[in-house]
Amino acid sequence: MRKRYLLISLILSLASTQVYAGKLNELESASTNSKSRSSSSSSSSNSSSSSGGIAEALIGALAEVMVKVIVEVSTQAISAGVTTMAYAGESSLHRYERTKAKKTNFSASASEAGYGEIRHDDLYDEELEDLDYENSLFRKEGDPILPTIRLSSQWLSASGDINAQLYRAEAGYGFIGVSFSQNNLQENGDSLALSNALVHYRMSFGNNFSWDLAFGSGKMNGNQKHSGSVFAMPMRYRYNKDWHFEYYPVWTDYKNGSLAEHQFSFNYHYKHLGATLGYKTWSAGSTSVDGVFTGLYLSF
Repeated sequence: MRKRYLLISLILSLASTQVYAGKLNELESASTNSKSRSSSSSSSSNSSSSSGGIAEALIGALAEVMVKVIVEVSTQAISAGVTTMAYAGESSLHRYERTKAKKTNFSASASEAGYGEIRHDDLYDEELEDLDYENSLFRKEGDPILPTIRLSSQWLSASGDINAQLYRAEAGYGFIGVSFSQNNLQENGDSLALSNALVHYRMSFGNNFSWDLAFGSGKMNGNQKHSGSVFAMPMRYRYNKDWHFEYYPVWTDYKNGSLAEHQFSFNYHYKHLGATLGYKTWSAGSTSVDGVFTGLYLSF
């Protein structure tokens, strides 16, 4: 009887440990294991081919025309896209050449703004910047949209007793930048560390919107160590002098699986210091970890 009780208790203890795997373990497993692909057998492939010969010929001719149209449109779209990206990268470089709005075409800008005939001395620098803001590219010191150096620290709270500390360091000049980020997730004594090292191509669309294309490598350190390739597209939009919105998506390919990160935040900026409030999610397959975060950053 004792042996039977011992066997039953051992089975129950093993079952309980298997039932509670933890969200972080599930996220790691889903990110690094590929799903089994279901192969569907086509049993109707040997159906009558003589009656469908004419239809197949028509479909083939139509497909050929469609392919030519798609190739032509895609070529033009790619050409336009590359030209736009090159122009936007050049704009990032031009923004670093000035710290204030270029005071050219002042009379036209003033008349359009309803100032009439006003001399430069009659307006403050802030008003001059507002007048020429859309007509010239410039970057103030400490600009969070196109930073030279930006150091961020964030704290995230998610459901299921999951907490995280998020750190990111960015550096760049003009259209070239680099970044390193470290996300440390904790859950009931379990931990999962995610880190990315990226090279950025930084594009500016005016003075209030930036969009990066970033490539690099990523590492995951949990029950095991994994590494993979990373692609990110951070975007920042300033809709007010002191406020800007950031969307920071990241996709990591771990060869046997993938992990997606999406981060949305509202940021208040004053001189070199900023405060952040946002929402972040990590997802792989049907498993996801998400939560609200807050933080601080320094921008130079």
